[in-house]
Amino acid sequence: MGTLLRLFPAAIILLTLLPFLAFAAQGLKAVSPSVLGPGTWLSEHLFTSTLRSALSFSLLQAGASTVLAVLIGLPGAYIVAKYRFPGRKLLFSLSAVPFCLPPLLVILSFILYYGRTGWISKLIALLGFQRSGYSGFLYSFWGLVFVHAFYNFPIVIQNLGSLWARMPRSREEAARTLGAGKIRAFAAGTLPFLLPSLLQSASLIFLFCFFSFTIVLVFGGLSGSTLEVGIYRAIRFTNDKPQALLLALVQTSTALAVVAVFAYFDSRSTYAAKGFGAAPPLGKPGRAAKSLILVYGLLLAIFFLGPLAALAAEAFTVRSSLAGNAVFGLDNFRRIFASPGSPLLSATFNSLALSGSAALFATLIGLLLGLSLKSFSSNPKTGRRRRLSPGMAAVVMSLPLALSPAVVASGWSALFSHGGSLLVVAGQIAMAWPFVARSLRAAFAALDTSKREAALVLGAKPVQAAFLVDLPAILPSILGAAAFAFSMTMGDANIPLMLGGGGSETLPLLLYRLSSSYRYGEACAVGLVLAAFTSLAFFLKGKNDELS
Repeated sequence: MGTLLRLFPAAIILLTLLPFLAFAAQGLKAVSPSVLGPGTWLSEHLFTSTLRSALSFSLLQAGASTVLAVLIGLPGAYIVAKYRFPGRKLLFSLSAVPFCLPPLLVILSFILYYGRTGWISKLIALLGFQRSGYSGFLYSFWGLVFVHAFYNFPIVIQNLGSLWARMPRSREEAARTLGAGKIRAFAAGTLPFLLPSLLQSASLIFLFCFFSFTIVLVFGGLSGSTLEVGIYRAIRFTNDKPQALLLALVQTSTALAVVAVFAYFDSRSTYAAKGFGAAPPLGKPGRAAKSLILVYGLLLAIFFLGPLAALAAEAFTVRSSLAGNAVFGLDNFRRIFASPGSPLLSATFNSLALSGSAALFATLIGLLLGLSLKSFSSNPKTGRRRRLSPGMAAVVMSLPLALSPAVVASGWSALFSHGGSLLVVAGQIAMAWPFVARSLRAAFAALDTSKREAALVLGAKPVQAAFLVDLPAILPSILGAAAFAFSMTMGDANIPLMLGGGGSETLPLLLYRLSSSYRYGEACAVGLVLAAFTSLAFFLKGKNDELS
């Protein structure tokens, strides 16, 4: 078993690269053998205006979205790190939103709230202004940036806020004692330790926005197209595999550079937090802090929770036609439940089967990887160190983040052209396991090592100690990670869309179909059912925090 665990990281790297290599081989088959010579396909297509436009738009929208997300998240990170107040746990739990709230639900809720006939438009009319003067802003570059930022800012609150809350105040207080002002003391005693976590969060948000697919497909179409959307169109509509390969190579090369930045600052953030010790007690907010918390909470309620409230209200709104009178009722649920073939029941069953399988295997991969990185530490009896190198661990944990869903899905499809739903499961496993592995690796790192070392002294092998001592101690974390993987895969529409659903309609695909048919009421009803499943991570995350 020990040998298998030592080989497991290498096997994970191979499985990560396998779909990409299959995707690349499929594209190269359609290109002439002399792809690198002058006047060949590669030299003619590498610097085309289409490629330059897609790359520049991808970088520009991801960069602007990241900056706005950080600006929105910074005040939240500060208040959750410094003060105890009602709603603090809710702010922390919002960190699951970018992973567990399906992008399709975000799209639908923002259309209902910010669209031309949405709640904001109705509020403008209610206040006496000309409603015709508001045409909506979603279908523009800044609309895309706005949606991305409000979708991803909770990452900053979680990563930066949790680190900030554990940071000892002695460094800043020492600077104040030496005569520094508040700003200078913060810059000298706090900022250097926060900066790695801030840049790590920013690089992760950049990756999410860079690989964004459905949100760009809906809101960015009039402003530009990203590399991910270009890959999808080249695969699904024009069947231009060489073009898809070229876009994927440029996209992956860019993403690898961002992943390297992410891995570097992630390790720096982890290293900086090792000496913090126990978290200092949270303070009671004063008048200024209460005002900040109140204003920030009000803005989040209006701009972030408002769209979700609009989606919930639309699910129970029944109209005789698109412009008909609205009444409260359950007809939207009845229609999708009682239609021929009961699409809601069928899609729910398919989603549970596919996402349950994907979550199970993603959790198993993450658990084995966590064991392989933890089990081979120094042995008290021999003193030998058998841990994987930090560089290898960083490659294993970060490499999958550089591959987009389009590349992963198409690569598995090239390997197994008749896999059907199994391809969807394989793609979703590849999407979820890196986050499960990171979560469980953090749980392993936080373990009390005294019991494990005692087991090793008494003659247990490292793998035995890991299974008998470590695993029972982190069981709540394993259950939380499994629920997180389930929620993440349950709401995924990217991979099923790339693969045409694999022959099975899931809840996200049913939501997409109903939204495309302008059946918004029924789509919102499906969205609430989907949200009920994906919100499982919120509840188990909080439960896990209580048990840990």
